[in-house]
Order: sequence, then structure tokens, then C-alpha cells
Amino acid sequence: MAKIRFAFRLCCIAVCLLYGMAEMFFLFPFYSKRRKLRAIQLWSLRVLASCGMKLEVFGSLPATGHGQLIISNHISWLDIMAVNGAFPGRFVAKDDVAKWPVVGYLATQAQTVYVTRNKGTKGNTTKIDTVTEALKNGDTVTIFPEGTSSEGRAILPFKPSFFQTAHLAGVPIVPALCRYPNADGSSPNPHTAYYGDISLWQSIRMVISQPRSKVELHFLDPITPPADRAAAAQQVHELLSRRQRELG
Repeated sequence: MAKIRFAFRLCCIAVCLLYGMAEMFFLFPFYSKRRKLRAIQLWSLRVLASCGMKLEVFGSLPATGHGQLIISNHISWLDIMAVNGAFPGRFVAKDDVAKWPVVGYLATQAQTVYVTRNKGTKGNTTKIDTVTEALKNGDTVTIFPEGTSSEGRAILPFKPSFFQTAHLAGVPIVPALCRYPNADGSSPNPHTAYYGDISLWQSIRMVISQPRSKVELHFLDPITPPADRAAAAQQVHELLSRRQRELG
């Protein structure tokens, strides 16, 4: 039974990927911005379901119709699917992703916010300006400020660079805690974390080999970001860490 379930889910994921690619190649150029986001949401929910994973959302979803910066901790490649499944928006990627064959086109159609990979003051300024402009245009942008994924037992320190974009754009920050709990509801599920030396294929195998699993997204109340980006990063980190401790 376990082998049949594994093969079935793997086939479902493959079908989702092929359908998503076909939709982006042939239909996305004709979709409105709102229709694109809805398509991304439905596709993300299908991927989660194909993995045998249930999405549970807690708290009030972010408001629509204006820009906002969602800040989330990072545990798995599934985090993007979870956030898009709950509240689709734009994510940040390095600008060289846009040049990748096929993947670059798909990322562009998914309205990815590209930032320069240049280091130094000029590169940082370009990154901030790009994300700030997206927020001013009324877009929701999601950032994983830990800079890497973790096991999920603790939230790593935040890199503060992008926090100032919310202040510059005059939009709220929405903290979002991502969790992959075990059946007991408290301890983190070790089979869902994608970190360290774990390969993507190993992570996929661990996820779809489980009978059932779930991901939780806890949206906290939006905050007005302070002008100082380090202070903003610390405030959001404390809010998410406190919520994580409350949940166990």
C-alpha cells in the first residue's frame, strides 16, 4: 500500500507540474493579473494535495487591494505552495533566474519580483527599490528573511535588508508563521523540513512517503513598520518566535 501511495502521489505531482507549465506557457499571457494569482493559488493547492498535505490557515488573511509585505519563516520548498495556497502573491528571486531556460519564463509569468544579485551599496539599493516599487504598485510580496531554510524548531535570525521596503512604500508588514506539525500538533514533523544536506529528491520522497501530513500558516495582525529596518526585523522576529513558543 505504501509503495502504491508513493507512486500515485509522484504521478500526481508530475501531472501538476506539466499542467502548470502548459497553463503558464499558453494561457498566462492572456490572463489578467487577478486571474494569474487565482491560477497560482489553485495550482499550489493541487501540489499540496498531491503530496498528501493539508493546508490549515489561522488568523485573518491579509487584506486585498493594497500593497503589503508578508514576512514568513522558511522550512521547506513547500512554504511557497502554502503561502500561495492561502494568499497568492509575489515572491523575490535573483534576477539571473529570469534568464534560465523555461524556468525563467515560468517565474516571470508567476510575477516574480527580480532583484539584482550585485553586492555592495549599489546592489542593495537596487534590491530595495525593486521591491519598494512592487509594494507601491499594490502588490503583496512575500519574503523569507532567514535567508535559508531550517528544521523548524526555532526561527533563525532575520536579515533586515528588505524590511525597510514596507516603510518606504507606506504599507504594513504581515507576519506569517509556517509550521509542519506532527500528529500531536506540537512537535515539528522532521520529514517535511528541507535544509542542510538534504537534496530536493530526498525531501520529496520523505514528504510523499507519509500517510498524511499538514502545514499550518498562522497570520498575525499586521504592523506598521518602524523606519529602522533592524528594529522592524527584530520586532517581527519576536512576534513570530512568541507565536511559535505558544504553539509548542
